[in-house]
Amino acid sequence: MLLTYYLVILCGLALWFVAIRFWQGRVNAEIREGAAIEWDLLQRKDPDLLKGLTQESFTAIFRRVEMPRGPQHVFTAVATFFAGAPFVLALTTILIRFLERTGVIPQPAEQAQQIRLTNDGIQLIAQADLTTLQYILQGWGGFFTFFSLLIFWVIVFFVVFRSFYKRRPGSLREEILRAR
Repeated sequence: MLLTYYLVILCGLALWFVAIRFWQGRVNAEIREGAAIEWDLLQRKDPDLLKGLTQESFTAIFRRVEMPRGPQHVFTAVATFFAGAPFVLALTTILIRFLERTGVIPQPAEQAQQIRLTNDGIQLIAQADLTTLQYILQGWGGFFTFFSLLIFWVIVFFVVFRSFYKRRPGSLREEILRAR
């Protein structure tokens, strides 16, 4: 089942990656055209700024400044999340079992023996039926599973987009001055 999960995720991510690359190719063509126009404009208005730069190096600087980086970072974050989610779920299950064994989390069966869910609400009793035990088991598992995946999602996006903002280029003028 895990192999099927990874095959489906891999196929979906591969299609997304191909779409991003196709889109980037179209954007690169527009960036080359924009860089040529900007080169000509700066040659006329501020030739001192371009001293020591070739048109190819200017195009590389222009691409670094103008290329949208968001789609690549979103792809990286989503791919990391889907690749790591089974491991997070496995670690969550191991942690839940460990905490139950050590007594930090009460055993669901112990809790089920003390309460009963009825139409009137929750009643304390000595023993509970199987339905109550199933509700409690679902509650524990769902709570930890949901919040472990949510925390993993937040951590992945925090790390990816922190690098996105740390490596953000400056304006075209700043990058040209930095490159000279």
